[in-house]
Amino acid sequence: MGLLKSKFICFLFLIFLSGCARSVIKLSNYEDENPYSQYGMTSQRKFYYQYPISKNLTEKWESGINGGFSNSSVVMYDSAVFINDLSGRIYCFSIINGKTLGQLKYKGSIFTTPILHNSILIFVISNDNVNTSTLVFYDFNLGQEVSSIEIYGRFTVEMLKVDDGIILISETGHVQKYDFSAKLIWDAETKSFVHSSPASDNKYLVFGNDDGEIVCIDSFDGTLVYRKKIGASFFCGTVISGNEIFIGNDNGKLYSIDLRSGNINWSFQTSGKIMMEAVVDTFNVVIGNLKGELFQIRKSDGEQMWKTETNGLLNSTPLLTPEYLILPDANKKLHLISADKGEMLDSILFDGRVKLSPVIKNNILFIGYENGNLKAYEFTR
Repeated sequence: MGLLKSKFICFLFLIFLSGCARSVIKLSNYEDENPYSQYGMTSQRKFYYQYPISKNLTEKWESGINGGFSNSSVVMYDSAVFINDLSGRIYCFSIINGKTLGQLKYKGSIFTTPILHNSILIFVISNDNVNTSTLVFYDFNLGQEVSSIEIYGRFTVEMLKVDDGIILISETGHVQKYDFSAKLIWDAETKSFVHSSPASDNKYLVFGNDDGEIVCIDSFDGTLVYRKKIGASFFCGTVISGNEIFIGNDNGKLYSIDLRSGNINWSFQTSGKIMMEAVVDTFNVVIGNLKGELFQIRKSDGEQMWKTETNGLLNSTPLLTPEYLILPDANKKLHLISADKGEMLDSILFDGRVKLSPVIKNNILFIGYENGNLKAYEFTR
């Protein structure tokens, strides 16, 4: 009986120790001239990896975190990969072996992908039981916060990094821009609920809202450029390619919209609610809906090129490469699809819903699925 009691006490002590893990990320001598610094890689949201890959994947490592994922993505600096979770944590893992390099713990939830600027990690925490959030600037070279700002509202759409700062939008449409030293540059009130992540070409900031409007704001001074009613509510994030905005709505329509005027170039009906961002290359646009249908649309005129039935639920943004589309499916799968014909080439089954938008760095693919599991795969020939 004494032995069982001792084992039980040891078990409780281990749980206590795991809950008291040190809240710090400190990385020395890490340098990266080309980090993966935000959701969608660029401020235009470019879910495209320009280098050829093999279709053969070998699991490299798997690591777990405390809470679940939102439909966000990892960010990476040098050989470190960062990911947020819904229990108020930021984790840092080694890209090489998945070893935990550190973590930050806060009270609240972190819904959106962190932003990297040099050695500064920027993220926003939605505080528990109050309608406020905390914007944190954390220097992982120093291993400490350099700024912490209390702001009104909850922030569930992805933050945006532009050339001269970061932009964030609250659920109630309050838009703020800060420079990289955490100084407020401007704020603007749109007085509309927003669940569509923004994009910017560094001159114009654009996003959809729940009223079915496209809102365009001058990125430099925060003034309204235009605000136009398009159709049904937008819960799909915004993507910019050249002078075009691509965005899908709750009624299943994908729109091409002129960036400077807000006028509709064309629309395409998918017949299912669109949550994922569009993936755009030189000639085509790929979009999926909650019915599990995936489409390639010609960029110039909105004509359908191919359609693929996945028999799943598509709400996370895929990653496009020159030959393949890597597609998360909330039906516990990851699909590999040919980019030119939309043919289903392979599917990997997971133990939960695949949540994160895929990211590739250093020939390694990062996939996150339900209950906070992060997997790294290596491409092999």
